[in-house]
Amino acid sequence: MAANNSFPAGEQDLFPPTPPEGSIGNLRKTNISALGIAFMLFCLVSAGAFGIEEIIPAAGPGLTLIILMVLPFVWARPISRLVAEANAILPREGGIYAWAKETFGEFWGFQAGWWTSMDTYISSGAYIAMVGGYTSQLLSLDAEGTFVVKLLVVGCFTVVNLVGLIEVERISSFFSVLILIVFGMAVVFGLINWQTNPFDPIFAAPEAPMGCLVDSLSIGIWMYCGYECIAAMSGEYEDSSRNVAKGFRIALPLIALSYILPTLACLAAYPAGSWTQWGIDGGFSADVLGYGTIFATVLGHSGVVLFLVIAIMSQCTIYNTYLASGSRSFWVLSEDNLFPKFIRKVDKAGRSPYVGVLTIAASSLVFSQFDFTTIIEMNIIFILARYMFLGFIVMRLRKMYPVESRPADMYVIGGGKVGVRLYSALAFGIATFTLCLSPVANFFATVAFLASGVVAYIIFKKIYGGLAKENPEHHPTDPRTGLAVGDTRRIGLFALIVAGLFALNVALNLLFLG
Repeated sequence: MAANNSFPAGEQDLFPPTPPEGSIGNLRKTNISALGIAFMLFCLVSAGAFGIEEIIPAAGPGLTLIILMVLPFVWARPISRLVAEANAILPREGGIYAWAKETFGEFWGFQAGWWTSMDTYISSGAYIAMVGGYTSQLLSLDAEGTFVVKLLVVGCFTVVNLVGLIEVERISSFFSVLILIVFGMAVVFGLINWQTNPFDPIFAAPEAPMGCLVDSLSIGIWMYCGYECIAAMSGEYEDSSRNVAKGFRIALPLIALSYILPTLACLAAYPAGSWTQWGIDGGFSADVLGYGTIFATVLGHSGVVLFLVIAIMSQCTIYNTYLASGSRSFWVLSEDNLFPKFIRKVDKAGRSPYVGVLTIAASSLVFSQFDFTTIIEMNIIFILARYMFLGFIVMRLRKMYPVESRPADMYVIGGGKVGVRLYSALAFGIATFTLCLSPVANFFATVAFLASGVVAYIIFKKIYGGLAKENPEHHPTDPRTGLAVGDTRRIGLFALIVAGLFALNVALNLLFLG
């Protein structure tokens, strides 16, 4: 499949006539079915409805259900379709890093890779923190005992990831089935005990509906994030371009239903007005409601234990898949001489980039000591930045590899140019709105996190040489700066984008937050 090379002079080096081979070093190919990929997606994005409990008292039960029903169409579907098309064209190890590098060059590719890496290294700690919290409730552990549990869980799933990707998929599939069964039980128990209107009231504060949306949207967005992480391992899947697209078709409705149905059923089963008592500890504490409460109501203490075990399994399986996905993120940067070489080491059997796995294991222990909300507030910045960029990548790929020149069975977003532009606009618009909706004081941290990618690029490019080290003719270096030709202009554009986001943040604060 030949690329369309009708681009301005000076950009030809960024668009080779055919897609690069996408070396995956010494990592071996793994035969994972579309269903296996669907279950891995389920774990990367969802693994149960945990987290939605925080939305209900902030938004109101009706708005929560509306958010859960609308986001699959205006957010999750566009993101998943954009990822599926990009992966069909370029099924490369590193996913969005490889796509951004191919379409917009080394600098923007590094930014996408950096955002992905930082997200994974930070967020992995959140799941270990939740495992520790759930286990301490189940076994009444003190701080030292909870840390030992965290250490054991990290050690266990580090070993699984070192064994290989197929083992990660098998555990993800097994845990996914158990989680779906238990949340299916919650739906049945809730419907049997239906006693109130789950949509009443719509807003937690009817006099301030926009405030309810502002307080809850970021968590709702976060609940439908992670689809692109499956592509980080695309270079290792057999027939990746087809199986990933098929996996999305299975996973997307499965994830949405696993959120909507249990939430609706449990809200309907609890007394009117009790929605104010929902929280992350629901069912485990007598004063807090949640999905576990329905198990306590129907099955007594044994139901609480069952749900706690599933809650622990849920966080473990998310951690398991993020460990696999994230361990490839800095690895691909290192392959392109944009990160230290030690991270690219692979075991002799080619099963795992073991240094990457071990570094994420270490970081997850560190970040698991942070408050869960703090972790999410940090990593959502990197997540939203990727989604703002994703649509531009796919639209550029459409120009480089026209649809009519692709194989007939290759996945393509329907609707022609209008379809891909609509999905790109939805992804960009919702991600930008959510990113800029935080208080102005908090947005300074957002600027710092985004700027970290530029600083890291300059440092690693100067130290390790980047793409110019292997192919200086196609990726020339500016002798004045030591960076790639045109990088000064790209960094200036990045600064303008961040300044624009800050201006939008101020405007949204004046409009919605007073």
